[in-house]
Amino acid sequence: MKYIYKMLLLSFIIIGITSCDENENFEILAPQGGIAINSPIDGSSIVLNDTNESNAALTVSWTAPTMEGTGVSYTVEAALLGTDFATPALIGTTDATSISLTVKELNTLAIDVLGIETETEAGINIRVSSNGEVSQTISILLTPYKVEFTEFYLVGSLTGWDPATSLPMTKTGFNLFEITIDLADGDEFKFLPTNVDWSGDFGEDPNNAGTLIEDGEVNLGGYTAGKYKISVDLNTFTYNIEEILYPSSLFLVGSIVGWDNTAALEFNNTAENVFTLVLDLPDGAEFKFLPTLGSWDGDWGNDGNNPGSLIQDGESNVSGYAAGKYLLTVDFNSLSFNLQTLETLNVVGSIVGWDNNAAIPMAEASLGVFSVILDLPDGAEFKFLPTIGSWDGDWGANGSVAGGIIQDGENNLSGFGAGKFVVAVNFNTMSFTVSPITSIPTELYIVGSHNGWNNGSGQNFTEIAPGIFERSQTFSEGDEFKFLPTSGSWDNDWGENNASSGVLEQNSEQNVKAPGAGTYTITVNFNNGTIKVN
Repeated sequence: MKYIYKMLLLSFIIIGITSCDENENFEILAPQGGIAINSPIDGSSIVLNDTNESNAALTVSWTAPTMEGTGVSYTVEAALLGTDFATPALIGTTDATSISLTVKELNTLAIDVLGIETETEAGINIRVSSNGEVSQTISILLTPYKVEFTEFYLVGSLTGWDPATSLPMTKTGFNLFEITIDLADGDEFKFLPTNVDWSGDFGEDPNNAGTLIEDGEVNLGGYTAGKYKISVDLNTFTYNIEEILYPSSLFLVGSIVGWDNTAALEFNNTAENVFTLVLDLPDGAEFKFLPTLGSWDGDWGNDGNNPGSLIQDGESNVSGYAAGKYLLTVDFNSLSFNLQTLETLNVVGSIVGWDNNAAIPMAEASLGVFSVILDLPDGAEFKFLPTIGSWDGDWGANGSVAGGIIQDGENNLSGFGAGKFVVAVNFNTMSFTVSPITSIPTELYIVGSHNGWNNGSGQNFTEIAPGIFERSQTFSEGDEFKFLPTSGSWDNDWGENNASSGVLEQNSEQNVKAPGAGTYTITVNFNNGTIKVN
């Protein structure tokens, strides 16, 4: 530890010296039977820093001619200037005539015992006593440094009160830590600087709410069951606990909707406290999140000090993404958000020998929705890849949610008999469907509200390529329609998948809704299972 001594007093009294000059060595002599401090020099200044904490920072030495060698013990004390040693701090006891403190020991004495503010200069008095004899008082100036905590832990009833299982907090700045935890009714906790033992544990000051102390502390408690964000500032030894109230709905507002909170885009609640939405972002887009459509109250944004984390106060807009399609996931369990590119999707599995280079491309049926028609043998298994030839970012079935997709801990899709199926993946709802079909039609007709749902007067499509049918159709506002493989018969009719827009469905289908009044080109593709109305 580096320390600096500055001479503040240029003159002092030497007791018991008969003569000396500036080139002459001398020593301070104690009066008979007395104790005289030789060092530190009265008026010295010590400025501490944490460079070498094990180095000696302060050495107090003295002479006591009539006591030395008699086995007496000396007590060395310090006190704040002006307190007249009303509440002295013990530097140490010794039977020698000197005692030393390391940088760390002196810094701890200054902050924890004498109560000196870090990086603040304060005057202290030092004295030595033994057997009723007291030395002269030496005054020095002392400036302690801020102790940097490199780690901090939460321990309590939720961890079994075991330091080894204490929860590490995230360091967000110099001596700043935070953690998000789930508390049960009646949980109590405190803090540790290490997860090894109870040394240096912190709790709440019972006389000063929101303040942490080491001695005389009490556990933090009294919180109802819920999720809480706990922030600790070890520069001021204060803490803050904020309950996180999960929104039941979530909306995206930003430059893509002109920052109009009444036009915010609604997320899908795809898991407990998890929301997803597929976005087609232009370059330079910025956005944030709202719990209520049409209101800025309780808005969430990016934590500039911890990118990818959600905060409500002092938040910034989410930004910096290039133009493209993204799957946006907002997870209030971890108070985080994530964007991953979503341009393509492919099927890999037993039908291609699990060769990811031979994966089958899916078509984009609508934003965030991909589909393909597969001819599966009995017992086939498969999953999904964003990139042909790579297993990175693969998706499979969520074993905990029927019909759900997941990236980590996923299962293969399986359990299908032999036959043709429309396979669809919807990233907006984090779901998939595998729907059996009877056969691919050779002819196709449209029937709907535009012709009074008369299956005998359905207009035919033109097959523009194998399995691809197209026609131009005029609709009125509110029209709906579907498709027939045989004019005059409802058998084996086709519509739209209930869960995924733009995907063909033959069994539990819904009607296709016209975009509005006007003339549109309708394309039905039985190779990839898509419906396009442009």
